[in-house]
Amino acid sequence: MDKQYAIERFKQAVTSNDTTAASQCLNEFPFLAEQINEPWFSFDSPAIVTAAASGNRQMVDLLLNYGADLHAKSSWWAGGFGVLHHDQHELSRYLIDRGAPVDIHAAAALGMMSAVQQMVEKNPAAVNERGPDGQVPLHFAADPAIIDFLLDHGAEIDRRDIDHGSTPAQWAIDQTAKCRHLIKRGASADIFMAIQIGDTELTRHLIHTDPDCLQAQVGHGSFTSGDSNGGHIYIYKIGANTRPLFLASRCKHREIVDLILEHSPVTQRLLLACMEGDQATVQTLLGQDSKLVQSLTSEDQSMIADAAWNNQVQALRVMLASGFNADARRSSEDFTALHNAAIHGNVEAVRLLLAHGASAQLTHGYGGNALDSCLWGSVHCCDPAGDYAGVVELLIQAGAPLPSQVSGSEAVKEALARHHNH
Repeated sequence: MDKQYAIERFKQAVTSNDTTAASQCLNEFPFLAEQINEPWFSFDSPAIVTAAASGNRQMVDLLLNYGADLHAKSSWWAGGFGVLHHDQHELSRYLIDRGAPVDIHAAAALGMMSAVQQMVEKNPAAVNERGPDGQVPLHFAADPAIIDFLLDHGAEIDRRDIDHGSTPAQWAIDQTAKCRHLIKRGASADIFMAIQIGDTELTRHLIHTDPDCLQAQVGHGSFTSGDSNGGHIYIYKIGANTRPLFLASRCKHREIVDLILEHSPVTQRLLLACMEGDQATVQTLLGQDSKLVQSLTSEDQSMIADAAWNNQVQALRVMLASGFNADARRSSEDFTALHNAAIHGNVEAVRLLLAHGASAQLTHGYGGNALDSCLWGSVHCCDPAGDYAGVVELLIQAGAPLPSQVSGSEAVKEALARHHNH
């Protein structure tokens, strides 16, 4: 049997947490055990690191029984991850008992103050030592006492990691207590941080200091990863292309929403009403200026694609009824709303977009049309609420060309096969 096929079977078993299938692979193909520490998995990780990241103790034990090395790390270019560099802290303590090595990043994450102190005493430079993704211990620390210890011993509070170009406070945007503590200790705060943690006064201060901060957008300007293509950490924490006003709305911080609106043009009020699916407010604004939608920039119009990505069908309905271009996108290489709806298998959104003239033929930057997007999404996105086979039917009825090769989930393949057979 083909060696690569065996490796792919093993990878699928480990990543899907199927311990039985992984055991069968290891028994059937002895070379897998011999090469069990190879970086075959995502981010150039060995199997044991992938299993540890998922928190699957049964899988970890299986791999250890076949010779997996607890010292193994991913060979990720920006800094390798080991078995303790994840959020599975209960499993991490078990792995330490099994012999996993504890570095200062793991010790900081696990709240092991005495270990952190000993490492810093032995090597003071350890407070700024690069680790996974090029992060420093402050990126990992959660305990305020450890954060304070690191800072009091020379840790750079705004030191950015290598892969995502983001500070410890930015990494902690979804950890309110840590983020607030770092800001209190002097970390540079940004508008997204202030909004996410619900700090109205900090938001007000940032707007007063720099009114242009309300134009900030994740993935643009200072919110990029610099020389790395890893993307700013906010892309993964709060979403690509997120803007301050819409983050405040999503977080339901109405006081901050109102504060931002005081400093925003009427077009932003329109966009907010659209994204919130507030048809009445949209109608009121359009009654005051019937050409408001036409005055939107292409960037603003492209928010219809964001709504589709977030499965916000009511927002789509309001936007389309208000005259938004169904195929609006930031550039000719970006994804349209139809591409995004298809990736999620959202039948209702796809039907709505097609009814308003969305093109089933337009391609995105990777060369795929909406049907290709659906096929890819059925395997890689796998939205549990998605009806990918239903989307296939709608897109083919709308004129999407049949792909030359049948791919996708089993349900999608069956849907395609029916049309190929005709």
